Amino acid sequence: MLAAKAAHIDYTVRLQGTGRQAATWDLDEEVCEQIDGPDGVTFTVPRDGRDCAGRLLHTPDPVPTPAPERMKDTGTGGTGGGTGACELTSPAGNCYADGQFCAKKHRGLSTHGRGGEYLTCEPDSGGTWRWSDGVVG
Repeated sequence: MLAAKAAHIDYTVRLQGTGRQAATWDLDEEVCEQIDGPDGVTFTVPRDGRDCAGRLLHTPDPVPTPAPERMKDTGTGGTGGGTGACELTSPAGNCYADGQFCAKKHRGLSTHGRGGEYLTCEPDSGGTWRWSDGVVG
């Protein structure tokens, strides 16, 4: 990215596994992929807390939150117990897990899953909205 900036080449930075444009990045940040195109260069950088292979660099210990203070939301699905660190929960009060279906109102939102992983409600390859940690498999 430094070379592109120094050469005054138009460039875009996208988050790996999401296709979304990165809101912030460092010019010396690790680059996972570079694609040269007619409109400039597209750099793909890892999502926060991940390396280019999609592995978590560090999974922080979930911070327990007392149930009365935990945000309750009326999504769909939800199984298993929670860690107390999830911002969005199922109607039963459980944290979501990777691969679970998303409620319409959660589309595009993010939360921490029951294992502390960062999940985003996004469409899968078949167009079904599911919670995903961005790692294939």
